[in-house]
Amino acid sequence: MDRLVHHTQTHRNALVAYVYRLTGSIEDAKDITQETILRYISVEDQTIENPKSWMFKVATNLSLDFFKSAKLKRQLYIGPWLPEPYIDETATAEENIELDESISVALLVLMEKLPPRERIAYILHALFEFKHKEIATILETSPSNCRQLTSRANAKLKEQKKSFSPSKAEHIALTNSFINAAKDGNFENLKKLFAEEVKLHSDGGGKAIAAKKIIYRDSRFMSKFLLKVISSLFIKNEKEIELKTLWFNGSLGVLQIEENQITTSYHFEIIDHKIASIFSLRNPDKLKYFKYHLSQTTH
Repeated sequence: MDRLVHHTQTHRNALVAYVYRLTGSIEDAKDITQETILRYISVEDQTIENPKSWMFKVATNLSLDFFKSAKLKRQLYIGPWLPEPYIDETATAEENIELDESISVALLVLMEKLPPRERIAYILHALFEFKHKEIATILETSPSNCRQLTSRANAKLKEQKKSFSPSKAEHIALTNSFINAAKDGNFENLKKLFAEEVKLHSDGGGKAIAAKKIIYRDSRFMSKFLLKVISSLFIKNEKEIELKTLWFNGSLGVLQIEENQITTSYHFEIIDHKIASIFSLRNPDKLKYFKYHLSQTTH
């Protein structure tokens, strides 16, 4: 039993990270991982040659079942869908954390558009460094088919994802500049942060005020829009409001807190030294994952 527990502890975090990238849900990722571990421990014939591969295969099959049940929910979802926030509970000081684009909101939104098997093959190969032969065993197909799956996924993602990656320092600087310009209501400073064309994904899930479609507009429009949404709260001074930074989904993001309630999170995609996409999460069912973390860091 000690050997089995050791195996599950060794691979638990990787399984959660893998399933989260598949589902965009930290809660479902933990549930699927727990079910995978229970199945591993309960196997009578403990002659499993590769525990890691075995557990990833079980987690993959459970995730495929999840996709079937989640498909209708996503079709009925009100407005743009964004993943639940991923907060690294093992992280300590921010200066010790590195950028991780493999878990960025931008990439998760792109991967959501891939067919399930392409998404699985891409994540296993590109992000978890599984060989095509190993993926073939997990997906019960041939290595050549796995190569085709990863190739198609790469091609689709490459069409939409720019190759430029910001440095950690640049990402932090732009995020802090966004906060300062929004607080001050400084239109010119905010406009300078944005690319010529900016996308705003706003996820309210039908439970909070949010745009029901992705907004594609120029930097001038986006600056005016965001100043109206954020800066007016500071100017009116009708309630206690704070913009606070927090590291989640692989980079520094922003939490908007009103009367001690988190009402919005902001996460940015940075391309060519400018903010190209804004991911605004307003669905309270997803924002709740920030609350526990903040309560821990403030004590």
